[in-house]
Amino acid sequence: MATILEVCRWCGISRTTFHDAVRRGVITKRPRGEHDVREVARALIKDRQAVKGGHGDLATKLKLSEARTALAREQTAALKLKNAVARREYVSLAVVRREVETMFAILRERLVSMPRKLASSCGMREQREVEEVMRDEVYELLEELSKPIPLLDDT
Repeated sequence: MATILEVCRWCGISRTTFHDAVRRGVITKRPRGEHDVREVARALIKDRQAVKGGHGDLATKLKLSEARTALAREQTAALKLKNAVARREYVSLAVVRREVETMFAILRERLVSMPRKLASSCGMREQREVEEVMRDEVYELLEELSKPIPLLDDT
């Protein structure tokens, strides 16, 4: 067992290089005086060989692994969404917007025409009869709005 300084002298590296290797995960951090010179030397040699062989260092491999995991997660989420759309669990925002705009247009048209239509039917009637005529007209409008409108495909 050796200290960091002894390991650095034996391996021919600086303390900065040693700490950089610890930070990158090449060398495992040990308590003071507990470093095995042979283990550290093997880890440094293996890391240098990986870098020179074009495979990158250990930190690069870890980052690549994390990136691949994130990509796999994103691809899974995209596939789930695509399948949900295929099962028609989601609808196009444009279709919903068009249907809501149509309903509001019908509502506006009927509400704007209601006073003229009711004025002629309620001429000299009693309050109870006027209420009944207005209620019937409002119920008719609400019934018309509550009928389902078949959704059009956006495709």
